Amino acid sequence: MIRSFFIGLLHASRGWKMILLLLVANNLITIPLAVPIFWLVAYSTGRTLTAERMYADKLDVSWITDVINQQVPGFSLESTGIQIGLLLAILALVYILMNTFFTGGIIEVLVMDYGHFTMRRFWGGCGAYFWRLFRLMLISLVFYGGAGLAYYLVQTKLDGATAQATSYEAFLYQRWGSMALLLVLLAFVNMVFDYAKIRAVVDGSRAMFSGAFRALAFTLRHFFSVSVLYLLIALFGIALFFLLVRARNSVVQSSVLTISATILLSQTAVAAQIWTRITFYAAELDFYRRYKPKKNLPLPPELTSDLDSTDAVEEGIGASMVARARNAEPSLAPGEGLDEHQLPQASLRSESEDEESR
Repeated sequence: MIRSFFIGLLHASRGWKMILLLLVANNLITIPLAVPIFWLVAYSTGRTLTAERMYADKLDVSWITDVINQQVPGFSLESTGIQIGLLLAILALVYILMNTFFTGGIIEVLVMDYGHFTMRRFWGGCGAYFWRLFRLMLISLVFYGGAGLAYYLVQTKLDGATAQATSYEAFLYQRWGSMALLLVLLAFVNMVFDYAKIRAVVDGSRAMFSGAFRALAFTLRHFFSVSVLYLLIALFGIALFFLLVRARNSVVQSSVLTISATILLSQTAVAAQIWTRITFYAAELDFYRRYKPKKNLPLPPELTSDLDSTDAVEEGIGASMVARARNAEPSLAPGEGLDEHQLPQASLRSESEDEESR
């Protein structure tokens, strides 16, 4: 487990070319979708004091209130809200498809040559495993829905208990507990399907439905180890991302230089997220290779033919020995047998005949 953690860090740090490629691809795909949302917000706040506050990288709640109350000329909740919601939905869909597409390439690079990156191997893995991982993503929606249903049932029970609560602290702790339960369930489902993706690439499996349950069985079989490994990587990635975000927020955007520094820190934070994602796959891949169920693989044809010929030779030797022993037995008439003093003589006669035949 600890060894897999450090191997994941090493292989993810070695793949800086892949991280740079994924960062560029992420910007090329998401920026064209984010610009219309930014333009819509900027146009609705033009010639107002809200624009200055929005440009300061802070979401102004008063702007949302004005849009809901139809205080912004030409904008309303029905028009602006639907447009922004539709653009966000398209952005989320594109992100999911992009994530599914790139996952096959990431795991393929990590599987071959210990993370040595080549364009041919990366894009080949992206195309070869996209439809398998897409089907796996659709299956994962059922598991995520089950996690959400479990959270809903627990939350319903807590809402009934809250009505009879005598203190606010009890309500607060119950709310935190339900949120922690949801977070744990989502992390567990995400971990299970990480191993399902790895299994699909490593074993070349095409049965995604049974592969999901096999990954679930593998995760439950090594629950403590996989959970600690997942937690270590998650805490490390969150700490790194938090430090970069704090550094970005500490920069006062008052000049071109400071704005450029803010953009650089923002891109570094995104690259840190990509690096953490690759670390997850690299560490889990190493753990899966160490503890995956062993299979009795069929022997190559040349070895099978050699074994068959060896068995035939052994059978021939055994048959000749049996025939020799039968020929060595004296012919007896029916009802006739050997006396006790004739047994040694018969055995000696058979041995002498064997020597003469040799």
